[in-house]
Amino acid sequence: MRVILVIERKHLFPHLSPHGFLANDHLNLDDLAPHLFFAEREYMETNSHFKQIIPYLVLQRGQGPQTRLLAYQRRVTHSEARLGGLWSVGFGGHIEPLDREVEDGATRGLVQTAALRELAEETGLELTGRHLERIGYINSDHDAVSSVHFGVVYRVNLDAYEAEDDQIKSVVCRQAEPFQAQWLHLAALQELVTGGGDLDGTGFENWSRIAIEGLCQTDTDGSCARVSSA
Repeated sequence: MRVILVIERKHLFPHLSPHGFLANDHLNLDDLAPHLFFAEREYMETNSHFKQIIPYLVLQRGQGPQTRLLAYQRRVTHSEARLGGLWSVGFGGHIEPLDREVEDGATRGLVQTAALRELAEETGLELTGRHLERIGYINSDHDAVSSVHFGVVYRVNLDAYEAEDDQIKSVVCRQAEPFQAQWLHLAALQELVTGGGDLDGTGFENWSRIAIEGLCQTDTDGSCARVSSA
């Protein structure tokens, strides 16, 4: 039986549940610690009274108008069938008891520990906390997947990672085995998702649309300025 970290919705949002991207100051993870617990994943996947806490990691290179994200298309046979075939800019997964064993119990440390583990497992990139920047949260009840998950969004800055774009993409593709992947400018991605567009006739998963909009909301260096080509 697999168990994962969850929180009852009423503790996460005492009032109406907000939708979309939430800034860092919307909530305090450490304040929520008394209400977090591990529960059976199979049951929680169909119970929207609870939210599963998910680190959601976006791989980024470049700054300003040259900001690029690694976008990938999930295989139709993806382990989460409800997301099969869709494009994404996020990697991540559930927080498990093993993540607690190497931390001092602070919720923020627990989530970051899980984020680094998931990053290594999902992308093959072995990084440290200095590469991660928590930029906010994702909450949505748009579909069956979103309604039972709550995302903690991290920007993974790879500018200091000594490899070219194609080398990083190769490492990720060997580990994650997506159907396809490509680096795309943030501005081009924003234009796609706000215009309801897609890539190769396939849409983006709900969380990726929200994450892209969130990255642009936190943009302080012109990352979302229009570019002539992706």
